[in-house]
Amino acid sequence: MVRPKIKRTIGKNPEQICFNQNTENKLSPLEMVTEEYEAIRLKDYHNFNQKQSAELMEVSQPTFHRILNSARKKIAKSLIEGRKINIIGVTNIKNQITYYCKTCGFQWSNQQKKYTKCPDCNSSEIVLLENDSIEKRKSYGGKGRGIGKPPSACVCPKCGYEAPKIMGKPCRNTKCPECGTPLHGSGRCVD
Repeated sequence: MVRPKIKRTIGKNPEQICFNQNTENKLSPLEMVTEEYEAIRLKDYHNFNQKQSAELMEVSQPTFHRILNSARKKIAKSLIEGRKINIIGVTNIKNQITYYCKTCGFQWSNQQKKYTKCPDCNSSEIVLLENDSIEKRKSYGGKGRGIGKPPSACVCPKCGYEAPKIMGKPCRNTKCPECGTPLHGSGRCVD
């Protein structure tokens, strides 16, 4: 019997969901899942060791190693054969505690552990970003986080830029014009 797949934690969705070498290659594109992207981001881009990376994704080290090997094979195949890579399965990160480092900009999630320092730069300048979740916020008028109305402004957690909230448009869909960081509703970031 096949074991059920354990939910993997994705700290940050990819900003680019397609890689293309601008060649006239007729081969079909490769598909990389979000968890493979996350493994590459943690291990190769941020240079975490395998134990730290597995902890941040909330999987075992052997599982992390398999995910990482699969991602690296796809990247190698793309570079050698000139094939396009599409990242699929971009998740809506909900019901997670997400941390953001003000010093280096690293963003990560982990339900199992509470952090006081950034795993990337070891800074204690981290903020806790509260993601919208059905369990935490039932409606703006009812019980939930204790918020009686929607946020009145969208704020950049990195540089403090503030823009008026547009009804029906989530703040996270707007990027800060000064630093490019996705905005958050006022009162949503906790120091």
